[in-house]
Amino acid sequence: MNVFNQVKSGTIIKTLRYAFIALFAITNSLAAKAQAKFTTEVSSNEIGRSDYLQIQFVISNAKQIDQFSAPSFPDFQIVEGPSQSSGMSNINGNVTQYQSVAFVIQPLKMGKFTIAGATATIDGKQMRSNPITINVTANSTGNVHKNNMIQPFFRPIWPGEPEEDNKAYILKPGENASDVIKKNLFVKVQVSKNKCYVGEPIVATYKLYSCLRSESRVTKLPSMNGFSVYDMIDPNKNTPSYETINGKKFTVHIIRKAQLIPLQSGKVELDPVQIENDVYFLKGGSRRHHNNILDDFFDNFSNEDGGNMIEQHFTLNSKPVDINVQALPEKNKPENFSGAVGSFDMNAVIENKKIAAHDDVTLKVTVKGNGNLPIINAPQITWPNTIEGYDATAKENVDKTVAPMAGSKTFEYNFSPKNAGDNAIPPIEFSYFDPSTNNYKTIKTEPLNFTASTENKKEKSSDAFMAAVQKQEGNNAFKTFFVDHLEWFFAVIILSSLAVYLIRQNSISKRKELEKLAALKLEKEKAPVLSPEELDPLSRAKKFLDYTDYPGFYEELNRSVWNVLCDKLQIRSSELNKQNVVKQLQLRGWSDYDIMHLENILSKCEMNLYTPDYSEMNSQQLLQETEGLLKKLA
Repeated sequence: MNVFNQVKSGTIIKTLRYAFIALFAITNSLAAKAQAKFTTEVSSNEIGRSDYLQIQFVISNAKQIDQFSAPSFPDFQIVEGPSQSSGMSNINGNVTQYQSVAFVIQPLKMGKFTIAGATATIDGKQMRSNPITINVTANSTGNVHKNNMIQPFFRPIWPGEPEEDNKAYILKPGENASDVIKKNLFVKVQVSKNKCYVGEPIVATYKLYSCLRSESRVTKLPSMNGFSVYDMIDPNKNTPSYETINGKKFTVHIIRKAQLIPLQSGKVELDPVQIENDVYFLKGGSRRHHNNILDDFFDNFSNEDGGNMIEQHFTLNSKPVDINVQALPEKNKPENFSGAVGSFDMNAVIENKKIAAHDDVTLKVTVKGNGNLPIINAPQITWPNTIEGYDATAKENVDKTVAPMAGSKTFEYNFSPKNAGDNAIPPIEFSYFDPSTNNYKTIKTEPLNFTASTENKKEKSSDAFMAAVQKQEGNNAFKTFFVDHLEWFFAVIILSSLAVYLIRQNSISKRKELEKLAALKLEKEKAPVLSPEELDPLSRAKKFLDYTDYPGFYEELNRSVWNVLCDKLQIRSSELNKQNVVKQLQLRGWSDYDIMHLENILSKCEMNLYTPDYSEMNSQQLLQETEGLLKKLA
């Protein structure tokens, strides 16, 4: 029976250490036979492509462990780890002390892969654990990684300086753990500016600072109400950095970095982020210097004089930040101003080379620059009476990782000249507010002149005449052939009529039988037959993903989620907005976490539509999260 598992308390460890020594003194003969073992253990030898695998490297019956080194995982991605544990077991009088290092990994592709063993110096002897072969198949085994967080675990990397320069995690006699945590583990919110105009982008960065040994997870993300939000980095792929504050080196994790476009004036508060932390301390004592943090861990349980481990749970909240959003000035505001803020340029071109009357023609107007490009509207065009114009469609090419966002947005207008002759589209104007000068500016294109040609009626008349002549000649030849073979035509007509009659009778008979079968089926089947999309609202999104059409996948996933919300929450399309959705979900008993999770899914869909670096793993994970969340609406 496993007596102790995951032992972390320093007092218990010390007591166990003495009990362990005493037990060996009493049962010396048994202890002499016990040899150190180094093994690799996995949760399963066969997993699906989207499943997770836990792998542990376990060392038992060791007196001293040095220079532990985990293998590389070239065909897998590390999801969590390394996590460390230790304990003691007593099975039928056989006492075993063990230490282990564990990882949670996910395969990058299908196939059979061999993971090499880990290495360590155990009791002065170089040892390697056994290799493990994993078979990755297309079918999921249901081994889904338990993760109820909006953001993944953050495991701060401890600074790589020599140990004597980084002793924050060693708790000195009389030192209070909570006081040490407050000085060495905190979260900050940094904004590029606290004062801006409506529509002027600002950058908000949430950072976690640590020089302790801790495991941290985000439990509450800021809602950022009142802003259009554009994430600038993926925290999952962001590597930690280092900052020195008051002479102390901290590991820094960016939890979220987003570009915010304020939608209304007034004082807007950025909500705090909440982070749960498990912080590990060592009680002061003499310790050997190691080059590896895992060596330090093992040393805690093999060195008589080493410090005992203490675990503290600590919740961090960032301080709210106020943003003073000013309304755009009314003075000198152009009539055609529609909310563009930044610095822009514009050009226009008629795409078609040859234009004839009543042709469909495309006019492209491109706005370039930096600012709130994603939310600018199409410039208004004053179409002359000789041209029939239509509404514009928009395409954007915007880099959201820079601040302010830079790139271009192209508007395509279809139009058609009503008559042949010279035509002119008046200069197209576009107005924007430049926050650097606090002034409105208006830019415009040159007039767009073109000549629409007439339809070539002469050629059309000639073509019609030739077609009529050929038709007449064909009619004369047919008349001659018909008179010469009149009796055959009558025979064909009679036989055809008979065949049509028989086929019709047979068809009527079959139709009656089918009608009877249909009536019987209607009696047995009261429930209507649902389409594949009604059975699974994400079926179309899954098809896009199967064909690796990632833009189509994220667009369809976003559309499907809104359709389900509209249908299940009984909200009319005209009233479908975030406020009404949140209100209905709260009435249904949804937690703030689930609502925030839904917002995060929709934000990821929008963000990935414009991200060229797609990931199958991230797409599959987002699909699984969406399926799980939509089941709560059933």
